[in-house]
Amino acid sequence: MSDPILDKLPPERLLEADHLQVIVAGINCMHSIETIQQYLAYENQHKNRTPVQSRLRERAREIRRDESDAEGQVVV
Repeated sequence: MSDPILDKLPPERLLEADHLQVIVAGINCMHSIETIQQYLAYENQHKNRTPVQSRLRERAREIRRDESDAEGQVVV
């Protein structure tokens, strides 16, 4: 699944923002684990900021939980 955030706001653009609120807003728009992995890899290599890394990991957990919940629902 492609995530439009990658096309419009690649890691090098989003993660260079000066304000954490801007970065968190971008992270909240991410909807795929693959996208989060790309942003986390970029953050690890360039800025290595714990709050950004933590929010990316938390977003990944949210996505996994939502996918698990969706799989558990029965369609009638």
